[in-house]
Amino acid sequence: MTKIPLSEVPGKYLDQKNWNFLQKQAPVDLVALTYINAPYPSEEDPSDFFWHRTATAAEGITCYQIGRLLLKQTRLLLQGGSLVATGIDDKTRKRNVIPTYEWGDLWPMFATNTAVGPDSGYFAIEIFEAPPENIREKLLVDCIAWLKGQQVAATRLKRSALHADVKRALGNGVTHSIFDAAYRSVFGRRRGRPKKN
Repeated sequence: MTKIPLSEVPGKYLDQKNWNFLQKQAPVDLVALTYINAPYPSEEDPSDFFWHRTATAAEGITCYQIGRLLLKQTRLLLQGGSLVATGIDDKTRKRNVIPTYEWGDLWPMFATNTAVGPDSGYFAIEIFEAPPENIREKLLVDCIAWLKGQQVAATRLKRSALHADVKRALGNGVTHSIFDAAYRSVFGRRRGRPKKN
């Protein structure tokens, strides 16, 4: 298992056409990484996006949109469990595996190898590919934990609505078979609404 810093993820795991486009707009890769997280450019002064050169507002907006596509792709890979991240928790100062469900709130900052959210933050982030056999197992464990946390509310929802909710929370990697196994584990049945207590 080869671990890489978050800053190397665009060149290794993301859409190479989009990453190459950002690299061409920047003098060095570190600046291209900042474009992924850059705020929306001002149409009056696009130089607030390209601080190292003059450019049009349209060029700034294009770079912003491509950066957001790369950011979204990263979060989907992390939420779906294809990529696994570890980081030093800014509260405990211990290195932990960052749970897939946290990536719904965490904002990866590529240039600094950090991720921040409203309630948590990690630094010195390292990324690796999940072994294929572990992806399903991890998603199953996360799905079971999510369903247990929703147990009271779940009694009012249809099974299909629960599946849609868990996919929004954990990512599209939660297939029907993973959801079926988790549902059976939590509610003791394969179909229908969970029984009310």
